[in-house]
Amino acid sequence: MKKLYFLLFSIMISSLSYAQGSEDFANSMATGSYADGSFMGNGGVTWTYVQSRDANADANMSGITLPALMLRRNSSGSKITSSSIPGGISDFSVKLYKGFTGGGDRQVELFVNGISQGTSTVFDDYDEQTFSVTGINIPGNIIIEIVNNNASNKQIIIDDITWTGFATSCGVALGQGSYTCNTNTVGDNNDGVTVSIPYTGSDAAITNVTTTSGGTVGGDDPASVADGTITITGLSEGDAWDLALVGGDCGAITSSGTVPAAECDPIPNTCFDLSGGTELLEIVTVATNSDMDVWTESSGTYSMNGFCGGGCMEETNGWLVFGPLDMSGVPDLALLFDATEGFDGSELNIQYTSDYSSLCPDGATWTSAQIISDAGSYSVDLSAASGTDVFVGVQYLDSDGSFSSWALSNVSLAAFGTCPTLGTRPTSDCATCDVILQAAVYICATNTDGTNNDSVTIEIPYSGLENSIFAISAPGAALGGDDPALTADGTITLSGLIEGDPWSITLNGGDCDGTMLSGTVPSTQCDPEIVVINEIHADPSNAAGNVGDANGDGTAVFDEDEFVEIYNTGAVAIDMENYTLEDASVRHIFPAGTVLQPNSFITVFGGGTPMGVPGLVQVASTGSVGLSNSGDTVTLKDNIGTVLTTYTYTGAGNNQSIGRNPDFTGPFVQHTTIDGNGALFSPGIENDDATLSNTEFEMSSYSIYPNPANGGEITISSSNSETISVTGFDILGKQVLNATLSNNTLDVSNLKAGIYILKISQNNASVTKKLVIR
Repeated sequence: MKKLYFLLFSIMISSLSYAQGSEDFANSMATGSYADGSFMGNGGVTWTYVQSRDANADANMSGITLPALMLRRNSSGSKITSSSIPGGISDFSVKLYKGFTGGGDRQVELFVNGISQGTSTVFDDYDEQTFSVTGINIPGNIIIEIVNNNASNKQIIIDDITWTGFATSCGVALGQGSYTCNTNTVGDNNDGVTVSIPYTGSDAAITNVTTTSGGTVGGDDPASVADGTITITGLSEGDAWDLALVGGDCGAITSSGTVPAAECDPIPNTCFDLSGGTELLEIVTVATNSDMDVWTESSGTYSMNGFCGGGCMEETNGWLVFGPLDMSGVPDLALLFDATEGFDGSELNIQYTSDYSSLCPDGATWTSAQIISDAGSYSVDLSAASGTDVFVGVQYLDSDGSFSSWALSNVSLAAFGTCPTLGTRPTSDCATCDVILQAAVYICATNTDGTNNDSVTIEIPYSGLENSIFAISAPGAALGGDDPALTADGTITLSGLIEGDPWSITLNGGDCDGTMLSGTVPSTQCDPEIVVINEIHADPSNAAGNVGDANGDGTAVFDEDEFVEIYNTGAVAIDMENYTLEDASVRHIFPAGTVLQPNSFITVFGGGTPMGVPGLVQVASTGSVGLSNSGDTVTLKDNIGTVLTTYTYTGAGNNQSIGRNPDFTGPFVQHTTIDGNGALFSPGIENDDATLSNTEFEMSSYSIYPNPANGGEITISSSNSETISVTGFDILGKQVLNATLSNNTLDVSNLKAGIYILKISQNNASVTKKLVIR
């Protein structure tokens, strides 16, 4: 498809002697925002500007007479270009001013017919500057271009452009040429054309009129006939041509041009006027930003600007849609429009589809016909579209922060032949589901070692409310909790599952239809992970020879060897990435790769590398703690903030340490040296009790059965007959029972399902055992 309107083509012509021109920007259409545009200036000259703006708001410099035009930074390609101007050029002048307040050298460059004629002197002050070039002396038609090319990338204001015409004593002046078409056929370069160049005056010194580009020169003879027309025949669309006068003072007079490729195409039929007719483009929003930027329509002009603030990277996806069109028997179709662009960065994608059954652009498969990245007049070829339900779409899509503003006017669909038939127009619906399903949370009913053997309830939080939901599917699970069709921001529950089970939920109905969340319960999700605080050492001595003397030279190192030690009493390894160890002033976060193996330790020191500490090789990670000598609360949390164990201690004096929670008896036990301190003050050694040494831990042998237990009573036996006392703690360190056994039986009927630590004491010796209640 060719451009479907006639183009007036400006050709190079000579001028009368000493003609002159000027531009004062009185008719400028530039606004307060940088944009591409054009306006009809003085003397019928059209000026086209790139990334420029009106300078009215920035006239804080001296000497400027408004209105004027501000060229943006040279990195934006900012410039202003004239249309073809008859009469040639001899001398040129323009006034320059500093734009805005930023420092840096300013400079412009002048081009005539694409050839540089020089650059202005650099400047960086608010005084008016005049850039003049003399002796240019180019005859015929000229195109003037002023380019911002300063190295400091700063704005420049220009005003009052003037020039004088080419001076010659030739008595003939060539006028503006025109094209006469011999045929009118759709297509490029396929119609014969005659070029007619009118002239005024005559000059007997002319000996010949010639052309070097093909065709035959005819018409009137300017040597003998005044005010006539010279013709060039035998040309066709797309041909370049030239004309030269030979003889006397007229030897420098020339004219040239190129016949547009579609100059003689017939005038098309306007099938649908989408700016002024009864049918307009439908505005469809797929996604908008927090500014709620969407396409708008006013008096036939469609506008969009996705800019949502500095640094904004939010997506804007808006469409203009028209159809359905029955393209049967339609050989060609084009979308015509004039586009203006502000700023630079967003493209428009002109597309078509033969299936719009989704009633939302994102649900259709589109074919791109043309990408629009610059302002201008467009004829977008849609002749490849076929079918009986064709839709045409204009998409604005951007989210990278470099947003353009666009305005489309004079929008129409046109064809050279038969127009398509418009069917019943549907209403697009891109409504989105207002319910967002969030990450599932597994709740264990039991905690048993092994795979696929614990019952699990799944909680699925959601946000929002969508009353078009009429059902929720959850195969293989019992559905409960809140209803997102009735309750906003609730929780859906799935029960009746065990470790290893796959699960899924699907929302049915309305905008949420088909929204799904699924997964599989990990096979060891509920296996016990039991961690205890094995030892706290809050107040190391600073005397020489004690732990506070890290380098052994008698120099005090304040609290660098305080530590909190964590012990895994369970049967499975614990990934402690993003677990936290906290007290009132410090929060230590365990890094990636921190894994606490069964029956292993992690010791978090206050800093430095303690020297002479037994068991140091078992330290799995170091970090920082900030324990208070007089008392503090130490808490261990998992990676989602659940408290696993906590202990509050009190103490006084120095070099104090306490052992195993839940066996802590507090307050601190006083120690003065590393040697002889027993079970305490011993990184890497299991401290089953704050008052026993490792030797004492092994003095008695105990057994518990049944274990796991189902409630009721358990039996605890030992190798001697002394009275047995039992204290029980849950995994958070809270005491849940305290009893003296009779007949070796212990009542555990009041304990809920879970894992417990039993401290068993007999004959001044104690051990700890794990008890699982199902």
